[in-house]
Amino acid sequence: MTEPFCDVCTAADKAVLVERSPITKKIVALLDAAESSADIANFTFSVRTIEDAVVRAHSRGVIVRVAMDAGQEIGDTVATRLVAAGVDLRFVTGGGTPAGLQHAKFMVVDQLTLATGSNNWSSTGTSINEESTIVIKSVDGDPLLGGFRCHFQAIWDRDPTAAGTCSNAEATFAPSSAPIKMIEEELRRSTKSIDVLMHHLVFDDLVKELAKAAERGVRVRVIVNATDRAEHAGAAWDRLFKAGGTIRYKQTAPELFQLMHHKLAIIDDRIVVNGSGNWSGSAFFKNFENFVRYRDPRIARPYRELYARLWMWSLSGDSLDAGKTAARQHADETRVFFGNLHAHYPADAAGAALDDGKPLKMDASGTMVPVDVGPTPADAARFAYEYGRDEGGMDFLALTPHTCDDAAAEAGDNANMIPEQFDQLSLIAADITRTSAGSFVAIAGMEWSTNSSGNHVNVLGSKALAKIERGRFDLLYGEFLPGRELDGDLPRISMNHPRTFRGEGNTSLNGNWDQIFDINLRDITNNSDREKKFNDFGLDDFEPMKSELPRWISGELMPDRLVVDAGLAAIEEASRPYLRLTEVLVGRGNEIAHENRENASLVKNSTTGLIERFTRVHSDWDYYLLHGFKTAPTAPHDNHFANWGTGHSTRTAIIADKLSEGALLAAIDQRLVYASEDEQLAVRLYANGRVPMGGTLTTRETTATLEVFLADTDYTGTYDVVVWSGTIGGTATREAQRHDALAGGTWHTLTIDLATAGEHFFYLEVTEPSPDRKAWTAPIWIDRL
Repeated sequence: MTEPFCDVCTAADKAVLVERSPITKKIVALLDAAESSADIANFTFSVRTIEDAVVRAHSRGVIVRVAMDAGQEIGDTVATRLVAAGVDLRFVTGGGTPAGLQHAKFMVVDQLTLATGSNNWSSTGTSINEESTIVIKSVDGDPLLGGFRCHFQAIWDRDPTAAGTCSNAEATFAPSSAPIKMIEEELRRSTKSIDVLMHHLVFDDLVKELAKAAERGVRVRVIVNATDRAEHAGAAWDRLFKAGGTIRYKQTAPELFQLMHHKLAIIDDRIVVNGSGNWSGSAFFKNFENFVRYRDPRIARPYRELYARLWMWSLSGDSLDAGKTAARQHADETRVFFGNLHAHYPADAAGAALDDGKPLKMDASGTMVPVDVGPTPADAARFAYEYGRDEGGMDFLALTPHTCDDAAAEAGDNANMIPEQFDQLSLIAADITRTSAGSFVAIAGMEWSTNSSGNHVNVLGSKALAKIERGRFDLLYGEFLPGRELDGDLPRISMNHPRTFRGEGNTSLNGNWDQIFDINLRDITNNSDREKKFNDFGLDDFEPMKSELPRWISGELMPDRLVVDAGLAAIEEASRPYLRLTEVLVGRGNEIAHENRENASLVKNSTTGLIERFTRVHSDWDYYLLHGFKTAPTAPHDNHFANWGTGHSTRTAIIADKLSEGALLAAIDQRLVYASEDEQLAVRLYANGRVPMGGTLTTRETTATLEVFLADTDYTGTYDVVVWSGTIGGTATREAQRHDALAGGTWHTLTIDLATAGEHFFYLEVTEPSPDRKAWTAPIWIDRL
């Protein structure tokens, strides 16, 4: 994808993006690797480096054919230079009167590698435009490649009537009605969502299909160019908007010919229809075009991320008219929801513990008293959800029973959920959400693995229970989670209660913390502690740690920080599609049994007797952020008593457009999450007017602006704000700025320095001084070029 870092780009931005273009680099690499043939169809072509690669391929004997639109037959152009170099090139028109375009954009290399998408090989199409190219390497007999080879021949033969005959179940070609039928088929199949990203959307039959989908409850969103705003009016559009469909407009720089040039739709978050053609009569009935249906969710994933970014950056008609920024639009159209994503409940079956919650709580006198949660796990789950809603006052609650494989239980980790009861938990959660009528969301999650075999992770968004071997994080990241994605789920995970290093002042070598350096591990006298070092979140499941760790444990070698860094990089890459959260506050869920809404971060120092704040923010979370992990912070309760929401004042805050499980999980996916010690503290954070917390800003500038909004419905004082920053690959975070006594209920603009190039991150620590409660936002990652 081009993914230009600028919204409305400048000439200076374009110069940088031309140099960095991943699409140009990919096309050149494919051409330089060509051995026998390269068939190229492109509407317009002006990138000199690609031209040079075409000539190189021709010069070494590769059979190169180039089909361009006839409108390019002008002056001293790429086309004329290619012809002069001996490349076989034809100018082509489409069908109809007047003739349509040769508008297809694809290349087939050596018969079995396809590059196709929205990209023209122009200076704007490979830089400041929003574009994408998909590269598929296949085998002989693949109908997808066969269809494109057939289509190229129709283009080469200048035979528009032959184009449609190349269509098959996955790829359709114009001019013909086959693409319309394929698109209609997918729109009619949709059950959850349709996201359309289209340069020109002017075909009323498909607008009507979008309206019908919205009328049956499908969420329909459309992004088009702001310069084409007048195109989206009339009866079909009115019907779509009346049914709840929404449209946003991407702003561009017309003077630079910048466009949002995609031609795609994402259906139910897993099907992508993409290609060269707009949804227009000309594209379907006159132009040479291609439209491909991709059913692999691994292809949908980057397009979902693309759509989330462009939806955030694009503006509604009302926002355009009012002169709003994307940040202010987002703040106006979303809410902060408060709850807990990590809780346990009493559950057992046939004498076996399915989860390790206790039907007990502490009463006002300090006495432990039984709680009647019902006789079955389903009853207990219902009780927990309803208690969290009615007594805890939370907007959402995830019950996350323990799960792993069915091997012998380990001490302290004997609870293990079973699939049939997890299915029952999911049904109970759905029923509670439905009957709560938009006021509360019950979530069925799970806490996988064990403390001793690599720590726990929470899994959300999976309909199936993770019954995989405990500690095998390579199987979690590489098999279970991708398998759930292939089955239609969108699983996301959290690093639970990290314990990377010894606590400050602790000189003992024994303990369940994970990493230690500058000692021989044989000096750890407790064999169990020694053998379980360097394994959190799968560190020991990936090379080079997998091979090196046994030599450390045996005492042959000392722990090596560079090897650990390489191991963490391997975990980050493997978990990247799914990891979104890190628990940064402590739950103390096996300790807090009362209903006093305690700030769990404040604990008594056993030596001094003083109350101190203990969190995982500047120890574990910073450590993983510095190693490139991109996670938002959470405030778990880890309840093990019957006090869901009443024992703790701490909350995980999620910023979403509505209170539904889908909206909350989508917000988690975008890291629109923060950790708070207060139940109502609302925090908004944006960079450069368009990038929210959890997002990434890329910039050429040496400064960036942060916009901050703070509010709390039961607090009237001022706020102290610290901006923390770090650099990926660095050794420590630092306090970049401090702002005391900021007023609530108003926006504040902060300017941060970006003195050096590299990928940095910035997050806020917000303090309400009088109750001494804090919140920590998700970072904004800033890549300074």
